Amino acid sequence: MTRPTLFTVEELNPIAFPLVNRFFKENGHKGKARGDERVWVVRDQQGDILAGLRASQKSAGYLLRSVWVGNHVRRQGIGSLLLTATLSDLKSETCWCYPYPHLETFYIKAGFMLPVLENVPADILEPYQRYQQQGNDFLLMACIP
Repeated sequence: MTRPTLFTVEELNPIAFPLVNRFFKENGHKGKARGDERVWVVRDQQGDILAGLRASQKSAGYLLRSVWVGNHVRRQGIGSLLLTATLSDLKSETCWCYPYPHLETFYIKAGFMLPVLENVPADILEPYQRYQQQGNDFLLMACIP
């Protein structure tokens, strides 16, 4: 006997971006999906969005942004499910992110690493350096296929 699937992961069509933007806002996140991005969500059996992720095309792969899990379902593996499915869809691309330091282990488990900064493309490195100069405490991580 197979267990029912509790969650589904899907890439949204841009016409559905207002749904994930509402999810972000309702869950305390300021980010908004834009038409030039790719967006994945995790839905429950009722179709409600539980998590969302934005990916922006860059010169060398994708920058993952707004990896956000609903407040009421955190620490249940939903973020890992979302990240794993997204990386699978982008398997031939390098994926970059700027996570908070407390999420380093989460990203390492998904296959990310701390890159050598000299090897990071300018369109990834320069925003990261600006964040650092502004006092933001982010890491720069990469998942290289």
